[in-house]
Parts: sequence; structure tokens; C-alpha cells
Amino acid sequence: MKFSLTTTKRLGHYVYALVDPRDKTIFYIGKASANNRAFNHLRIHEGEERKHQRIQEIRAAGGEPSVEILRYGLGSVRESFEVEAALIDALGLENLTNKVRGHGVDRGRQTAGEVERLHGSKPAPVERIRDPYILFFINQTYSPTKTEFELYDCVRQFWSGLSPKRRTPSEQTGAFPYPTALAIVESVVVRAYSIVAWFPAGTTLSTRRAEDTSNCWEFVGNLIADHPLVGRRLTKDGKDLPANQLGYGYLN
Repeated sequence: MKFSLTTTKRLGHYVYALVDPRDKTIFYIGKASANNRAFNHLRIHEGEERKHQRIQEIRAAGGEPSVEILRYGLGSVRESFEVEAALIDALGLENLTNKVRGHGVDRGRQTAGEVERLHGSKPAPVERIRDPYILFFINQTYSPTKTEFELYDCVRQFWSGLSPKRRTPSEQTGAFPYPTALAIVESVVVRAYSIVAWFPAGTTLSTRRAEDTSNCWEFVGNLIADHPLVGRRLTKDGKDLPANQLGYGYLN
């Protein structure tokens, strides 16, 4: 099936869902603009293995995913981004096959306590921090609906290009050069873990499945619930510490 030209014009910017006919659950949220992108997502595309595994399971059971329009006639791409992100947050990223939460996650679903932590947290200038830390920026994979174990897996996996020098214990002391991992969401430290060991990605028990683990690594560690930086906003030169494009970075 596909929409007619007349329908796509009427739809304009819209947000849609892919629905599993077996239990009527939504398993994917997407957005489009006056086109048939909703139906294109029923085809196999590289990098969307989780979604297409679900589609294959449905078809193997003799069914076909249905497309439902959740909002249409939206005023702009920006507005469709907002609706898409809000729906992903409401349903929970872990309950969908979407890879990320969407745009505007800094204003997305959070508990009242999390909002206060993110916006009322005291700054911690990185210039004053002396201990070594490895920072993991999890803005896109973080969700308040995740369990503690799911959040832990988002922090420790799947990181590519990690230097052997920075994940190998000292021959003299046996200590890691960066023994503590900090999970960062919008510049705020939300979790801290002591690193016990590093492993090739995909080799330890996890709630996640990697689509490509080549040259990727993951650590196992222990939660440091009372770490002094948890709940603090990292700043540099008086501004919020920006996320690293690699998804991780180092302090000291």
C-alpha cells in the first residue's frame, strides 16, 4: 500500500507508528513530510536490524505490520520532531525498535527529580577536577524509563576506537589509567562506575544487542552511588561541557 498524491499533500508533516498486528503494540515511531516514508520503513535498510527483525518475526507468523498515523498536518519539520520525540518518551525507548530517543531529549520525559537535577545542579568546573575520568555522553540512549541495569549497559557499551593505552592496567600498579566512568546527560553526571575490566564488545551479559561490534569495547564495573560528582553539572570555561562526537572523552 501507499498513499495517493492527494493524501500525501493533505498529510503534510506527519508522525506515524508501525504496529504489530499480533498484539496491537507500537514497535516503531517515525516522522515524514508529504511522502510515503512510513511504508518505506517496512523495507530492509542497513543499520535498522532491530526493527527489521521484528518485521520478519511478524511476517514469519503470517502477519504484516500496519502503519498508523498519529498526528498529521503539523506545521513544520521541527514540530514533527517534537511530536516524534514525545511519543518515543511516552512509550519508552526500550519498548520500541527506534535506535535513539529523538530530538530535544534535553526537554523530554523526566521525573521531577531529574528535571531539578539537570537544571538546578551545581556546576563542577573540569579545570578544578584532578582525578582521571572517562566520560560517556549518553544523551541519545538515556531514558528515565530504563531500569538501572539497562542504564548501566547504555554507559558501558559499545564504544569504538578506544585506545589500548587508556584501557590497559599499569604493569607496575595494576590500576587503570582511567579507573572511573562517568555517565553524562546534558552535561550532568547521572551515574559513576568503577571499572573492573574491559572486554571486546558483545562478549559480556547485556540487555542490549550490538549491530556491529567490530573494533568496539565494553567495560564491566560497579556503581558508585555516593560519588561526589553525581548530580553535578560539568562546565568548562564557564559553559556546560559539550558532548564529544565520539560519544566519550577523558578528563586528566
